[in-house]
Amino acid sequence: MQYEPRTISDYYRQRSRLVWGRRIALVGALITFSIRLAWDFVTGSLTQNQPQRAWEFREKLTELGPTFIKLGQILSCRPDIVPPIYLEELTKLQDQLPPFPNHIAYQLIQEELGDNYNNIYGSLSDKPVAAASLGQVYKGTLKTGEMVAVKVQRPGLVECISLDIYILRKIAAWAQESISFVHSDLVA
Repeated sequence: MQYEPRTISDYYRQRSRLVWGRRIALVGALITFSIRLAWDFVTGSLTQNQPQRAWEFREKLTELGPTFIKLGQILSCRPDIVPPIYLEELTKLQDQLPPFPNHIAYQLIQEELGDNYNNIYGSLSDKPVAAASLGQVYKGTLKTGEMVAVKVQRPGLVECISLDIYILRKIAAWAQESISFVHSDLVA
């Protein structure tokens, strides 16, 4: 699979309801969080509420999905721009993400293999041994006895990330054209 911005743009230009639905979800999350921060500022409780807001920020990124989890992971490595309490919360996005349901993972394994996974694996762990932004991992044993890690991509991953990137590229293009002090190629 290859990332092709023009193909993605053509695809989503024909699906305005889908794009607007996602935009509304993103703006809603941003506005809700911003209002809480503004209220903390107005009431003088910014420092006191910072741990709660950091937790909420991480939760919002997790709810928004893989693109924003990745953004949070990037921010978790930036002590130059992110306050320490936020860094602490965002670091949890590196290795403490909730898994998606096992029955969905097993179904995806079966679809990918084109066969019942029991015909290939002697055993497969009941629960994932790790969950990340893009997928989760199960411990398995092949029929030959060889131990393997079975990686399962989160369902709808490509569609979700491509939609988010489409929207982020549109925002970047707007910012580049509309904000005078932006001199970088944000779209690239």
